[in-house]
Amino acid sequence: MILKKAILSIVSTSLLAVSLLELPRAAVAEIPTVTYTSGKYQLKSPDWSKISWSSLNPVQEPGYINITPDIASKLGYNPSRSWSAGQDIDSVIMLGDVDEAFAQSQFTLQMIASRSANQNNQLTLEDFGLMKWQTIGSLVKAIPSLRNINVRRIKPIQDLLQKAGIYTGGTLSQALNYNTKVSKLSLSQLDLSKYALTSIPKLTETRISKFQNWQQSFINQVPLLNKVPFDKMPQTINSGLDVVGIASVVLGKSERGDSRARENYFVSGKVTRSDKTVVVACGVGQECPYLELGDVAGQQGNLYGKRWASGSSQQVDGGFGILQRVNGGKEPTGRLVYGSGFKVVLTSVNESTGTANFGLFFRICMNFFLGGKSCTPYFIGPVPWVPVQENDLVILGRG
Repeated sequence: MILKKAILSIVSTSLLAVSLLELPRAAVAEIPTVTYTSGKYQLKSPDWSKISWSSLNPVQEPGYINITPDIASKLGYNPSRSWSAGQDIDSVIMLGDVDEAFAQSQFTLQMIASRSANQNNQLTLEDFGLMKWQTIGSLVKAIPSLRNINVRRIKPIQDLLQKAGIYTGGTLSQALNYNTKVSKLSLSQLDLSKYALTSIPKLTETRISKFQNWQQSFINQVPLLNKVPFDKMPQTINSGLDVVGIASVVLGKSERGDSRARENYFVSGKVTRSDKTVVVACGVGQECPYLELGDVAGQQGNLYGKRWASGSSQQVDGGFGILQRVNGGKEPTGRLVYGSGFKVVLTSVNESTGTANFGLFFRICMNFFLGGKSCTPYFIGPVPWVPVQENDLVILGRG
């Protein structure tokens, strides 16, 4: 097996990331869609009522990002991670990466259960991944009413205090006042699989954002969150149907960037700090497979003759802030069709079948206390997406 050379990118003096290696693709499942017809045209639109994190296809390429301790200390948590080809995307993406897009931190566990297609009453504290880095102090901050409850009614905290040799009589407030060490005791010292979620009063009614370092929890570490359809998120996903074009013809690797076909000819490009798609033309003379578009209004329409270039051939600038230089500061050309949660990229074309294949690419975002928000380029992917046939309609989204 021949591996392409990994692209190495250094961010400041303390952040290192390695891009993706091309390996055999993982199995691809069909995406649920709703089919619309308009005259002779057909559109397959994602059925967001049936699409959740767990139903997305696995990521097709491996990668990792390492955050060194000095950067992690500024964040308050360490978002370092690695992933493999074929790994489920809900075990790659952390809550903090996509909270601006979907506001999942505003969920409570009760809300998630009510919006999920699955119910599980046997869940334990171990199933709620972020519990293992909570302390008694952080729990009290997240759920202030715990202070007024007798310690013996909060079994995990009672056991934690007993393990530390601390008196467990009275309320939790009294225990905190009695011994300054109490607030620093971590739940990681317990076997959390022995305690039901309900063993901590009000836990399931508390917003995820209230818990310490919630940002570093992977999607699949929040019970049933990966089963919630995207149209039931606190901030629902954009349909992308604002702008729809015709997939006129796909053209392969023999195509090259043309000095006469600059930005006005393209609909694909880079993503800005304000989450806008800015079109970028293919480099003159560079390989440039693309999907040529038509417009339902005919030759007078704005989309007629425009090109969606393949991200497998064209890399554009991406990201911003300290994380901008991850992956060499580059991401595949594409569009924010459904909002900022992921970028839609034309990954390949098949001229013999008239097929345009697409994939989703994700990014890593962090909020620094004083430095503001920073995001990597969209470099985690691809996650195979809905293909489009020639003479069908294709969703372009806003802008």
